[in-house]
Amino acid sequence: MDRFDREILDYVRSWSPYGGPPADEVLAEFGLTPGQLTERVHHIIAAENARHFQELAQPWRRVQASRERARMIGT
Repeated sequence: MDRFDREILDYVRSWSPYGGPPADEVLAEFGLTPGQLTERVHHIIAAENARHFQELAQPWRRVQASRERARMIGT
């Protein structure tokens, strides 16, 4: 996640208790419409979820590769 994405998430989090930021402030702050901001937030979250999943899956892939090597050697 880059700095701009982190700023967007921090901004959205800070406004969440109040129903979200005002449209004119979103445009002034980020140069985005509220719809574009929503799209960007969804994209950031999806990308972070995918990155996190990859990090969690990495050790399992090593185990699977090791098991496959052992199976090939044992055959």
